[in-house]
Amino acid sequence: MRASSIAEPSIDALTRLGLERQALELEVCGFTVVENAIDPDVTARALEATLRTFEARTGKSPDVETGSGYDGYWVARCMLLEDPVFEQVVMAEKVLALVDYTVGNECTLSTLTAHIRGKGGGDSLPTGYLPLHGDDTSPQPHPNFHNSVTVNICLTDLTEESGCLAFVPGSHKRLRQPTPSEAVVAGKDANEEIVPMVAPAGSAIIWPAHTWHGSWESKTPGLRVTLAELFSRPHIQPYELYREFVPDDVLGRNDERFGTLMGLDTIYGFTEKPDEWVKPWRERDRSQYIRRVPS
Repeated sequence: MRASSIAEPSIDALTRLGLERQALELEVCGFTVVENAIDPDVTARALEATLRTFEARTGKSPDVETGSGYDGYWVARCMLLEDPVFEQVVMAEKVLALVDYTVGNECTLSTLTAHIRGKGGGDSLPTGYLPLHGDDTSPQPHPNFHNSVTVNICLTDLTEESGCLAFVPGSHKRLRQPTPSEAVVAGKDANEEIVPMVAPAGSAIIWPAHTWHGSWESKTPGLRVTLAELFSRPHIQPYELYREFVPDDVLGRNDERFGTLMGLDTIYGFTEKPDEWVKPWRERDRSQYIRRVPS
């Protein structure tokens, strides 16, 4: 006699990809890292596209080696349509397997944001560090399940000297934001539960949105560059409007799952047209929504 086998697509994917340990770390610790989650060529092209986008938006060319002109903390939102390479980043198989395990395979992409961390705090971080916080914006206490999961894609190496991420293991089970005293990352009053997360370029650092995290001040002259993805269950309002504006040619060169991540399987966002009230967005006429896409 043999026991019944259990069929569950998310577990099957984790097993096939050898991610059982990472799934357990998400449950127990509230964060994990997957090395080589992004192909080296994709990582290099994503870094180049990210730096090019910052230059276009700020008028200053970022130098990864020197960090000149980019002290402190810099953020660029709405990155997905800046270059086709970001579509490949979003569709990374190992990342999506852990995302599905955490928030389900009907989840949507809420944002793709680029971060540059230069030396010191600059004008953006008076303390020099990013205080501990959770990414869940729901009322406290937070629900005892995860509505969102955050992924940091490392486009450069993350070291302690470059201001790597700081986590509090198990904090995802507290279902609340840290208090001001608990949020301190550095100095004599720093939270003693913090542990560092270092990772090489091409890695994906993943945590459910309940987990407390921040980052230390960078002591090096170069730049730490990451992409932050937030994936949420489909009933959560996304930060960025993908389903309205993502061009048809972008949808056409990706598979159906990409459309799901863009929110095309949701029905929210009613207009005055009754025939659209029960249609998912992939069945609607989206030509009324126009956005300039960089050439």
